[in-house]
Amino acid sequence: MRQSAILLLPLLLLACKKDSEEPDLREAAVHVRIGHHEKFSLGCITVEANGGTEETVLAEFKESAQFNPEDPVLNVVVFRKADWTRDVRITVKVFEKGCTAAQLVEERTQTFSLADPGWKKWHLEDLDTVDADGDGFIARGGPTNRGTDCDDGAGDVHPEALELCNGRDDNCDGQVEQGALTRTWYLDQDQDGYGRNGPGVEACDPPSQLHIEVSGDCDDERAEAYPHAQELCNGKDDNCDDEEDEPFKEGPQALNTPCTEACGGMYACNAAQNGTECIGDPRTQYYADVDGDGEGMKGGTPVAELCEGETPPSNSVANVRDCDDNDSAANTLATEVCDGLDNDCDDEVDELMSCGQLRALTDEPALAGRQWRAVAVGPTGYPVWVAGMDGALAVKVDAESKFASHDSNTTSGCRPTNPPGLTPDWHAAWVNPGNGFATLAGEDGWLAEHNGGSCGGIQPINLSGNDDYFSGVVGVGNPPQIFAVSTLGHLYEWTANPLRHESAGRYWGLHALGQDTLYAVGSTGKSTPLTPAVNLYTRSNWSTPTTQNLLDLSGYNGGLRAVWAANPNLIYAVGDGGLVMKGSGQALDWGRVQAHEGDLVGYVSVTGAPGSNNAYIVGNDATGGRLHRLTPHGWAKAPVFTPGAPNVQLRDIAMTSAGDFWIVGDDGHVYHFPEP
Repeated sequence: MRQSAILLLPLLLLACKKDSEEPDLREAAVHVRIGHHEKFSLGCITVEANGGTEETVLAEFKESAQFNPEDPVLNVVVFRKADWTRDVRITVKVFEKGCTAAQLVEERTQTFSLADPGWKKWHLEDLDTVDADGDGFIARGGPTNRGTDCDDGAGDVHPEALELCNGRDDNCDGQVEQGALTRTWYLDQDQDGYGRNGPGVEACDPPSQLHIEVSGDCDDERAEAYPHAQELCNGKDDNCDDEEDEPFKEGPQALNTPCTEACGGMYACNAAQNGTECIGDPRTQYYADVDGDGEGMKGGTPVAELCEGETPPSNSVANVRDCDDNDSAANTLATEVCDGLDNDCDDEVDELMSCGQLRALTDEPALAGRQWRAVAVGPTGYPVWVAGMDGALAVKVDAESKFASHDSNTTSGCRPTNPPGLTPDWHAAWVNPGNGFATLAGEDGWLAEHNGGSCGGIQPINLSGNDDYFSGVVGVGNPPQIFAVSTLGHLYEWTANPLRHESAGRYWGLHALGQDTLYAVGSTGKSTPLTPAVNLYTRSNWSTPTTQNLLDLSGYNGGLRAVWAANPNLIYAVGDGGLVMKGSGQALDWGRVQAHEGDLVGYVSVTGAPGSNNAYIVGNDATGGRLHRLTPHGWAKAPVFTPGAPNVQLRDIAMTSAGDFWIVGDDGHVYHFPEP
């Protein structure tokens, strides 16, 4: 059987038939006989058939094994498809060196009618397929004159041949190089001026625009790699000296040597490839946890950076979630409460609560225009008493009522009968927890008690100094013993024989711890320079105090203005120039608390909620009043005034809880948290 090919047509029975065999009368077909040159084996012949539909059926002959030099004929039988018309157009194409349109040499087309059964023949014996040298290129000058081989007797001469310095046109471009020596060309793929290492190509002219006569490139895929190039730190040979990263393998940060900046670190090439950096597992950063709540302060500076297995510093954690690291009640696991603070560290204060803010009271005629000096509250939060200069006095008996005025110039006020018309300046107040009555102390040694309806009694205690007054008052015991301290440094009891003790300095603050202990604070002298003083009085001998030893006061000039005893182990005293002293009833030595950051504030009052160790401190700087909060861990965030900080002097603070406190000051200013 002669070599045959079948043009595959769907839905039809396909067969390979001998030349002498006639088709079955029931079949309609065309036998296409294609003769070719005996050395035509690197080219391509295609047969296309179309029966009037969009589909064209194609058969390709492009493998050398499909061409038989002993029998240089291709036989193709085209059978009619069921959906074709009766006319079938058949096209035969001849290509040199491939099957692309650019390689087309000859094309013939003929239409056949296959309306009736029988076998039609189309013999093509004169196609332009001459390739005498078998190089795949058709000789020029053939029937179509589309062949490109300029010397069909030489297999190394054709359009794709390398031009050599041999006096002939090797690549059929119409030019013959004469008199030149053969040169060696090297491919410079990355165009860095150096061709790749290797044997090269010998030719008169460069085989392409990428060929040059200089070799030595050890990596022709990277333009930055060539002889004498700058060696980078990249794990590659950039300067083609058969070494990698050699400048970075010596010195204190030598490549692949251990480093300590990272855990298990080794020096490796950096991103810029111009040096090394320590690469390893990142160290865990630890942050101070001052308040011991398991969270470090947001934005804090690490106190240590450690690897696994290393012991972190005490009081440190590996997170920065805390919004106030001096308040153990403020952290991301805390519950938000109504206190003017961000307890759960979500950057919101008292969210989802309708508890109010720290605001000044308005629309309170009994408060307006007075110069308030003292505030005192009952143990349940009411009554609230405020007292001040020129006999100013007002009381709020419950949450729904307004303040009622009991100024000394009213019929319900406390005013002396001798001399008549005197309106004493009240500097201190205390509320009897048993009945809510207010004890008042002030100018020139006047003491008074008010029951909320009328003045229950007023009594002068003669103070020897001019312009001196009672600066603090408190009651202890049941029934209460009333004690007051004066700016002359005296401790008085409101009895027939009032004087209990006379110190050499001055007192400005007094507070009771339980029923048996008093703390009085002030200064050891009566004129500058002043030295702070704290005296402890006990029931066993009210007349003989124990002087506390105040440390770390070198160079300080000023006095203590107020004192608050949270419990037997924690007492705070505050005073001029931001001074805060911290003591304990278990020891005589008191330490100085580090000053609050920011403007210098002169503190005038301190208090705290029962059962709490957190002190609320009010004072004044050059622009007005300030509220600070101190915990056992340090200065913590305090509630803020709404809409802004007072521009007047503040004088006193009193509270029953962190969610209920009062502050008074000059020019009728009375603040309360919470106010809507």
